Amino acid sequence: DNVLYIVENINVAAIETTLWSIEWGIAELVNHPEIQRKLRNELDTVLGPGVLITEPETHKLPYLQAVIKETLRLRMAIPLLVPHMNLHDAKLGGYDIPAESKILVNAWWLANNPANWKNPEEFRPERFLEEESKVEANGNDFRYLPFGVGRRSCPGIILALPILGITIGRLVQNFELLPPPGQSKLDTS
Repeated sequence: DNVLYIVENINVAAIETTLWSIEWGIAELVNHPEIQRKLRNELDTVLGPGVLITEPETHKLPYLQAVIKETLRLRMAIPLLVPHMNLHDAKLGGYDIPAESKILVNAWWLANNPANWKNPEEFRPERFLEEESKVEANGNDFRYLPFGVGRRSCPGIILALPILGITIGRLVQNFELLPPPGQSKLDTS
């Protein structure tokens, strides 16, 4: 039973979340053809036309990295981080938190809070090349924690980011991503 439980958790934690992020990335690129063109142009310019992206090249493609970061920001696969518990009474943001309280961090809200992000509802990868250029997915900024932070952060970040880069990169290199016939956009609501 324990082995089956572990395998099921790995499946959901590693595979499903990466697939959800790929799906959201595709949806955003379908709905933003100008971003898709800009990404294709970067791939062709940096790698050369017809040269397929591999993992080492993902780090040489800042716009691809920005598209991935923006997808993870706007369409976070797991919006609530692993629960924490405080051992002692604490004060947080003016609130009294009793000892042994379960604390959930809403990482999606941190990444979409209008007090911290310019036009957070807008899919705009350029934010990670301009005003948020120092923000990384590894938890270096508390406003952006798609993989959590610290000891409880997702160990799959080292696989997820390259998989996202290669998959989205190759899709854009090889296909023009379009909405279904008769639709101008995908409904992402």
